[in-house]
Amino acid sequence: MRIRALVAAAAVALIVPAVPAFATEAPSTTTDPSETTTVETTPDDSQPAPETGAETGAETGTETGPETGTQTEPETQPETQVETEPGAEAEPPAAGVAEEPAAAVVTTVAITVPATTPAGGATFPVTYDVENVEALGANPVANWTITGSNGTSPSGPQSAPITLDADGVGSVQATMPTATDTYRITGFVEGESGATDSVTVELGSVDATKPVVTLSRSLTTFYPYPDGYRDTVTAKMTVNETVGYTAKVVTATGTLVRTLGSSTSFTGTTSYTWNGYNNAGTRVSGTFYIRIEAKDKAGNATTAQISVAASAKKLTWKTYSRTVTAADALDYKYVGTCSTLKAPARSDWSESRGLRSNVRCKAPGDSAKATVYTENVKCLPRSVDGNYRNLSLKHYGGRPKGYTKDVYLVTTVLRPSDWSTRQRHQFGNSIKWKTMASVASPNSLIQSRLSTQYCPAVWWTAGLNSSSRYDVWKYSVGIQYRVLA
Repeated sequence: MRIRALVAAAAVALIVPAVPAFATEAPSTTTDPSETTTVETTPDDSQPAPETGAETGAETGTETGPETGTQTEPETQPETQVETEPGAEAEPPAAGVAEEPAAAVVTTVAITVPATTPAGGATFPVTYDVENVEALGANPVANWTITGSNGTSPSGPQSAPITLDADGVGSVQATMPTATDTYRITGFVEGESGATDSVTVELGSVDATKPVVTLSRSLTTFYPYPDGYRDTVTAKMTVNETVGYTAKVVTATGTLVRTLGSSTSFTGTTSYTWNGYNNAGTRVSGTFYIRIEAKDKAGNATTAQISVAASAKKLTWKTYSRTVTAADALDYKYVGTCSTLKAPARSDWSESRGLRSNVRCKAPGDSAKATVYTENVKCLPRSVDGNYRNLSLKHYGGRPKGYTKDVYLVTTVLRPSDWSTRQRHQFGNSIKWKTMASVASPNSLIQSRLSTQYCPAVWWTAGLNSSSRYDVWKYSVGIQYRVLA
């Protein structure tokens, strides 16, 4: 039986294809490595030849049935079912046999960016939409390059890992260059086994120019006390493009005093008025700044401010009273050919004037020859708001010394707008202070009361004819005007 089994094994070896050198070889569990390949046999014509592919029971250990002791040879197993024992290692490929590399896969991609051009320096999302995302393999990376109008890239190629959802969509954050230019972005996605095609999308023009805000104010100093005089200051702003802005009042150190207004979208000119009160409703004083903080749609910010002084002073009425001689007050005189203007009127009245009618000749019915009159003026203190009240004009004079006849003098106040006469009064013999005018609201009688070039002034006349005589020594002017205190 032993010899028969060996012969059967040899027959199997002749008909089973050899296993290639690089295939896995499974050693038999029954083969005795000490046996030689030479087999001696004794012919036995009475025994039939073994069937092809059968093994002896001694080789396989398979019994044919109980109690017979005879082994049945199993059927030959195909080569493809030979199993490798646990722990056995596969042999490497034989030299000269190359593995075929995996083919690179290129799929398509779409890129989307914000519809509004990002501001210079702003971070914005770049969304990749990959078709056939499985072809990329693991660990996809987004790549992109932003180039300007001249084809150069301010920051060079950029990349970042990207997470794609089941539909192949994912985003990364890119940064817009800060220089003013027109830009575009080119990007693709690649993975371990493939890449997407390259796609270019226009980003638009970056506006890196700050908006221009011009600012002016109506007053450099105002007086918040509510008395009607410069109680508020008005600031006018003009902006050259659409901006969002805030108008405020701040201290020199930037502390907020008052919020004046704001807008999220404005261009052109507008004004804001400040009454000198803070956000808490308290009147303040000192030097402040009206500030405009503006930002355009591209994110360019600018600040414009202008100083203004809020004074704690308020308007107060002050009384003015002065006495001037007739000579000092005289601005113009008219003397008819039959009349004179004596200077001084008398020796004990220094700088007085004596009006004499018809002392040189007689001119009955000719008032031009018989008339003598003077125009007189006195500068007044300047009222800060141009307002005056309670004007009083007086003169000291009367009949000439030693003259016994009755006399008269006519006075008027001149209105500067048309130089017509107002407040006409006539005076007689007695020598004393005599009131020529008393006007509670004299603004219309004050020349140049709003002028900064000429002094405010009151004008009046004094004259006579018909052979009258009158001596004037001095005038008194009193008025109230406004000051800041």
